[in-house]
Amino acid sequence: MKSEAARQIGEELKKTLERLRALAKDERARRGPNAQALEIAIVNLDSAIEILTE
Repeated sequence: MKSEAARQIGEELKKTLERLRALAKDERARRGPNAQALEIAIVNLDSAIEILTE
């Protein structure tokens, strides 16, 4: 993305993505009811980060 501000936001979101991945891992391990929703959020956030940091 050409916008430096958007690129910076994408970089900042990478930290949040890692936190979500850890949360999803824990949720899957204990077979929690939110595991699927977290996986969907991870996919969507990962896509947004990819778009912003291209």
